[in-house]
Amino acid sequence: MTDIVIIGAGHVGLTLLADLQLTKPFHGCTAVLLAFDHTGVLDQRARDRTRLTMENLVTGAVEGVVLDPAQFGSLWSEQGHEALQRAGTIFVTVPDIPDLRLDLLDHLERTVDLAGKLIVFVRGGQGGQPVLAKWIRDNPQVQDTSVVLVEDSFYGTRVLGERIQFKRKISVNVSVYSPEPDAALATLRGMFPLGTQISRPSWPDMAVTDGIDLQFNPLGYIIHVGVALDPANLAKTREGIRYTHYVEGISPELATRLDLLDQERVMLAEAMGAQAQTFPDIIQRQYGLPPQPTFHTMMQSCRPIYRSLSSGSIEELRTSRVLLEDMPAFHTIRWLASACGIDMPYTSAYFDDVLDRLKEIGADWPRYTAYLPYLDKIDGSTAELKELLNHPHRKRTEV
Repeated sequence: MTDIVIIGAGHVGLTLLADLQLTKPFHGCTAVLLAFDHTGVLDQRARDRTRLTMENLVTGAVEGVVLDPAQFGSLWSEQGHEALQRAGTIFVTVPDIPDLRLDLLDHLERTVDLAGKLIVFVRGGQGGQPVLAKWIRDNPQVQDTSVVLVEDSFYGTRVLGERIQFKRKISVNVSVYSPEPDAALATLRGMFPLGTQISRPSWPDMAVTDGIDLQFNPLGYIIHVGVALDPANLAKTREGIRYTHYVEGISPELATRLDLLDQERVMLAEAMGAQAQTFPDIIQRQYGLPPQPTFHTMMQSCRPIYRSLSSGSIEELRTSRVLLEDMPAFHTIRWLASACGIDMPYTSAYFDDVLDRLKEIGADWPRYTAYLPYLDKIDGSTAELKELLNHPHRKRTEV
């Protein structure tokens, strides 16, 4: 029987599949990876990766992983449908790009009996979290379904051919939407069974936070969009020069501006009754790095763990998840601030600059606003938003 389905054949999905295969002697589950791409191109590419090498950048351990071709398929195939029906747990590693997320929710709702299943949204989605919470509240088919949102990936990872360079994070924040939250959390922790090696219940440790808190923990709209669209970095991209996004892409001047945006994000969270950490604090929690005196020096200290490269051309940037995922998140943050009457001057000025640069590079920015019609159907009062993001299984008549 297929116990686990992973939707999404990118770096995170393939790393998760290989890691679950490595730890199968502990949890006993079999995992299948389903490519989201309708063309099946990713499916075929993944099928060729049945012998992988996992290089743990934290411990230095190198292990081989052997996968069966039957562990790869397409979400849209009959095989994919059967795997979803049998699975007790579904991991979604597809980015929170509005048209993809909405397409996936519609597909699951129409074709799969979701009762009793656990759905884990890796990179829970800052842009789409309120929309997902509303989907849970309004959909009778998922009232017995557990949904866990993860603030970010379980790993820092890059897939280089047949080699996966990764590090399990020490701790990730999760929000548990479930009629039986303790059982759902125990199930998720059981799939990451190496916690004794770091004296935690699991590795990564799953630190439970309220949904309203998780809404504000990601900051891709700052750290991704802000770096990629910085004028100096755009100049490099136009010339085809790749740079390490989180290190070389952040100058002292840019770091000062990003720090101000980060502080306003934390301020908005507090105004809505949420607890949020600054980005340097998040890095320290996730990777155990020592604190540094400034935002810039904190990012420079990430050189050993953050190796992601920038887009190599403007065309590549236009279609990257840096924009397709994080610009919708930016619109959602702006919507939340407006709904709650919170003024964020640095963020507003930055947003105007971003729109100018998107126009300059010819980005398809109407796609970024696809969540807004769904957000406008949500009661925008602070109390209602907090209740929805914390307890979407509860009907409004129950609160």
